[in-house]
Amino acid sequence: MIKSAELSQTRYRIADLFLEFNHPVSLPLTQLLASFRDFQISSTMDKADIVINISLEAPPVTDDMGILRTDESIAWGDRFRFYEKGDQFITTIANEQANGTWYQYSERNFEQSTIYVPVSSADEQSAVITWISMMIFGQASLLHDTIMIHASVVNHKGHGVAFLGKSGTGKSTHSRLWLTHIPATVLLNDDNPAIRLTAAGIFIYGTPWSGKTPCYKNEKLPLKAFVRLQQAPVNQFEWQPGMKGFIAVLPSCTSIRWNKDLFSSMNTILEKIIAEVPVGYLKCLPDVDAAQLCHRHIFSK
Repeated sequence: MIKSAELSQTRYRIADLFLEFNHPVSLPLTQLLASFRDFQISSTMDKADIVINISLEAPPVTDDMGILRTDESIAWGDRFRFYEKGDQFITTIANEQANGTWYQYSERNFEQSTIYVPVSSADEQSAVITWISMMIFGQASLLHDTIMIHASVVNHKGHGVAFLGKSGTGKSTHSRLWLTHIPATVLLNDDNPAIRLTAAGIFIYGTPWSGKTPCYKNEKLPLKAFVRLQQAPVNQFEWQPGMKGFIAVLPSCTSIRWNKDLFSSMNTILEKIIAEVPVGYLKCLPDVDAAQLCHRHIFSK
């Protein structure tokens, strides 16, 4: 075991939640997690909402890993496995050299997790710890009225607009059209923002996770609208009220279905969000007219 004197604590505030890493002093976490830089805090006064321990010790592996829930991962291909065992979830990722394996052991609600680091390069350590922490945060944040979604989000005059759609639909392209052709628009996040219900309203947050676009802004905005995109030969916008709106946004939300409590929380949070935030459906071409049509509908509402 690592002695406490050999541990360092690094804290981040993301979507107003406190994420704490306990890690070996020898592991240069702040260098590895460069995208987290603007989210780092020094205060330890507040209790951490989510704790991730990082260990360089050998993981407590047994022959029985539990039930294999999935081996599908866009990020890691056939190097990835996700197991459920008793009151734990276990993630494994084979390292690049194929001579070691990353292990992540998490409580069922993901509030406490431990990552075991194999022999690996600094680039791999950065990529894997960044990805695993995103997955952990996406689950544990559901306990705090917060949902992570797959979306590209623009900030237009202090309001957030989230563009949704399947991979390759053109979320980032549509955001860039707004940045180019809609004045007073900047990018908030291009892949994994967080949305939180608060007493003051519903806010969308930048996070340290933004896909292939380096946009890691520690900012929050009132959420103005969701827009689900579909490629089409013409530009057409239609509002999706009630259940239609819920169904349009649900596929973009992050939750594992093997924890029924977390999955139920996600649905409850989303229902409350959809009751307050309008959802549009935009059939579109990748052109300026599509961005202007979308803008007119949202900001004339």
